[in-house]
Parts: sequence; C-alpha cells; structure tokens
Amino acid sequence: MMISIIFTFFLLRLISAVPLPAVITRYHTAAAVTQTTTRTTGTTTVWLPPVGIYILPDGSSSTSTITDTQWNTFPVTFTSVVQKDVPLATQAAAITPALQPETTTTTEGVPTPAPAPQLETTSTTTTEAVPTPAPAPQSETTSTTTTDAAPTTAPATPATSTATSTSTTSTTTSTQTSTPSSTGDLLPHPSTIVYSPYANSGGCKSADDINYDLELIASKGIKKIRSYGTDCGSLTTVLSKCKQLGITVNQGVWMSEAGVNSVDDQIQQIINYGQQNGWDIFDLITIGNEAINSNFVTLDQLIPKLNSVKSQLRSSGYNGYVTTSEPPATFIKYPQLCTDSDIDIVGINPHSYFNTNISPENAGSYITSQQAQVLALCNGKSVWITETGYPSKGKTLGLNVPSPENQKIAVSSIMEATGGDVTILTTYNDFWKDPGPYGIEQYFGVIQLLA
Repeated sequence: MMISIIFTFFLLRLISAVPLPAVITRYHTAAAVTQTTTRTTGTTTVWLPPVGIYILPDGSSSTSTITDTQWNTFPVTFTSVVQKDVPLATQAAAITPALQPETTTTTEGVPTPAPAPQLETTSTTTTEAVPTPAPAPQSETTSTTTTDAAPTTAPATPATSTATSTSTTSTTTSTQTSTPSSTGDLLPHPSTIVYSPYANSGGCKSADDINYDLELIASKGIKKIRSYGTDCGSLTTVLSKCKQLGITVNQGVWMSEAGVNSVDDQIQQIINYGQQNGWDIFDLITIGNEAINSNFVTLDQLIPKLNSVKSQLRSSGYNGYVTTSEPPATFIKYPQLCTDSDIDIVGINPHSYFNTNISPENAGSYITSQQAQVLALCNGKSVWITETGYPSKGKTLGLNVPSPENQKIAVSSIMEATGGDVTILTTYNDFWKDPGPYGIEQYFGVIQLLA
C-alpha cells in the first residue's frame, strides 16, 4: 500500500516536470481603412422655360409655361393683369417683356440663354454632364429642354446665276408687289431694306427689272439695301445702279450647307470688284446668314473663318465693317461668336412672329429687348438689327396672326421702337423661296407699306 502511494507520488512529480507544448492562438484585428475619392463633375445646366404670371381679379394668380419653340428668346417671367370679362388671349397682347441682361455661366464659361437656368452640381462621379444645346427648334412641349434656337426666316439658298427668267415674269413681280396698300396711311421708311434679285421662278431678274426695283426703293427714301449673296447680277447690275442712286450695300456672302469654304469664291469676287471699282459702295460685308442656326457650320468652324476672311479683306484694301448674322439666341448661347471673333459689329435677326406671346403691336419692344440682351454679352461691340419684319400671310402662331393689317401694325411698332435704324425683310414677297413649315417665308414684302 505504501509502495503504491510512493509510486503515485513520484509519477505525478515526473508528469509535472515534463514540458507541455504551448498552443498559441493569435488574433490580429485592425480598424478598417476606407479611402474615399471624390471627383466633382462640371456644372450641369438645366434650362427651364419661362413662366407667365397672370394676376386674377380676386387677387389670386395663375401661371403658364412658354413652349420650347419660343422660350429661348423670351424673358424669365412676364406678368399680365387679367381684367374681368376680357379674354386672356386679348390681354396677353399687352405684355411688355422685361429685360434680363444678366446671364449664368457654365463651367465652360458659356452664358446660358436669357431664361434663368437652374444649376445642379453633381459629385462622386467621373462622368461630366455639360449639355450641348442643339440650335434646331423642337416640337412644342412644356418639359425641360436644352433647345435654344427659334425658327428662322433665313432665305433659301439663292438661285445660281446660270438660271435666267424672262422679262415678262419679272415685270409681273414688280406689278404685283408695288400695288398701293389698302390698310390706311403708309409708314415711314427704314434705314435699310432687304433686296434679292430673284424672280418668282427662282431664276435671276433681268437688268431692267433690277434697275426698276432699285429706283422704286430709292423713291421711298431708302439709302441702304441688304443682299445675301453675289449671284444674279449682285456685283454688277445691283452695285452699278446703287452707286448711281446713292445707295450703299450690306453685301452678303452666302454660307451654305457645304461649310465655311463655300464662301471662298464669293469673297474673291468681292475683292475683285473692290480693287477695280473701289470699296465705298459697301456699308457692311456680312459673311454667312444664320449659318450656325441652320446647322451648316459649327461655332469652332465659323470663328476662325470669319477672322481669316476679315484679314483677307483688309489686305485687299477693304477697311469697312465685317460681320455675320444670326438670331439673337445664337449669340446668347454662344457669346464667343462676338467676343472671340474679329467681327466689327454684331448682326442679329430677331423676329417677333416666332414668339407666341408677343402680339404684332409689341414687335418693336420685343426686338429691341433682344438687341439689349445681345449687347450685354458682346463686350461693347455695337449690335445691329440686320433683319426683322413680319409676314402678311401664313399660319397663326399664338398671338401672331399673319395678315396685311397685322404686318403693318408690327412693322410700325418696329419702326417706332428703333427710330427706323433697322433692316426690314423684305422689298417684295419672295415667291422663289420655299414657304417653310409655317407658310410665311414668301410673305415678308413691305414695299407697298412705305410712303
């Protein structure tokens, strides 16, 4: 028994003396490290249509949104007091647009159109979202849009000089368009009127018809005309007769869908004329008419071409004004066209007909408000109204109902607002043009309205 106890004792001592293997469990815990990279995109500009505010007789108000074919050239808001028992459409004719000379810029430095934009800045994304508005007008809508160009009354591409018309056709044109007005007292003349030497058929008028037309223009007291191209005797018969009558010319150079180089031959023709006959006949040389608005060229193509052509004209002896003409919306969207180009003055073509909320009697205040908006963007360059007017026939567009009476009202308003310092479209109704989507393009002739 004693032996068992002793054995057990020594066995326990032996076991306690043997080193046991160590079992180590190691846990490594560290705080999570999160790396956050924030990238801020450019500013996204959302252009919203302006809103008309109507104050009702009971003191309440209602609003309406301008359609996207018109808002690009309309102020941010307009207010109209609604009188009892008077139709809203009638009262809207009394709306006076408010000037909105201030603009908001995107991160690219391009002022937005007159309607106040809403700016949204996005983050934590690598995708930039700077919109590029398309100049072509879109269908009527009240939703947010980036469209910025109104329809235009730019002439169709002038007929080529290879086409000719008979004297009978041209004589008929003069007889039809010089009929005395039946709308009452005649209007004072503008400083400049558009003249195109094209017959109704689309061919060229004869020299006799051109001479007759220019004599009629001179008899109205008008001393300046605007042309759009160099064909159909524009640099021969037209300039020769104008010099005889003491008329100066805003000589146009047509820029077509073929691009900026479509003007090259015309520029050379003008240079040849100037070097042979002198430059005093030219009041202004206009390179392209609504070429950007018509999607014929881009801004990046047009600016260097304008600079190049001006340099070419200067080196050839012409020291007068050089410009291009576009709707006001083009300059509002792309002020670089006036600030970054070498044009001497800014040519705009505002037309109140395309704004559904501007009635004929407010045409004058509308186009001068457009002139003021562009002037605020163009770093001190003068802004000339190089084309405006009103159709005597075509589709009704909002408050605009084309008719001889409304044409006279609108032109009278324009003359009053501008003091006559304006280019009116056009001498005769231009049946050589396509009537256009509104059926108005052929019906801007005003010679019959002028005293």
